[in-house]
Amino acid sequence: MYPRTVIVTEEREVEIWPMTADDASALLGFYRSLPSEDLLYLREDVTKPESMMRWVESIESEQGWHLLAGYEGRIIADGELDHQFYGWSRHVGEMRLVVDPAFRGSGLSMLIAQEVLALAADEGLHKVMVQMAVDQASAIHLFKKLGFRHEAILTEHVQDQHGQLRDLIIMAY
Repeated sequence: MYPRTVIVTEEREVEIWPMTADDASALLGFYRSLPSEDLLYLREDVTKPESMMRWVESIESEQGWHLLAGYEGRIIADGELDHQFYGWSRHVGEMRLVVDPAFRGSGLSMLIAQEVLALAADEGLHKVMVQMAVDQASAIHLFKKLGFRHEAILTEHVQDQHGQLRDLIIMAY
């Protein structure tokens, strides 16, 4: 199943594969290449090596999974699924998705999200949730198209890197 080549808009061939520890430095480079406004919406500073080390640890413990996409030798997208093995929410996963601005609108976001949802089903998860700032209209639209439904808005729940408080929307599939 992986690695696999997919075709997105403009006939660009993109390879997708699950992240391994060997991908950490290239993924760090991907996050460091993003425009600063994209980083405002991420829950942690993923431009630091410590973030990649935590992700590698979550992959090795099987509590986290990343599906990466590459084009011309560089990472252009990261789809993540996290879930707990214990507790009352062990049936729930959380998805995160970040795509290079040059590939937004190409169909890549939809493809990766569908792959992550399929993995969630394979893992026996009954619910997948996403969290984002309410002003991320294109992301909200994508997840609605996938069948996610609005569950809650938490007022001034997140603080971006500039200290601005933002409302958080929670959607679930």
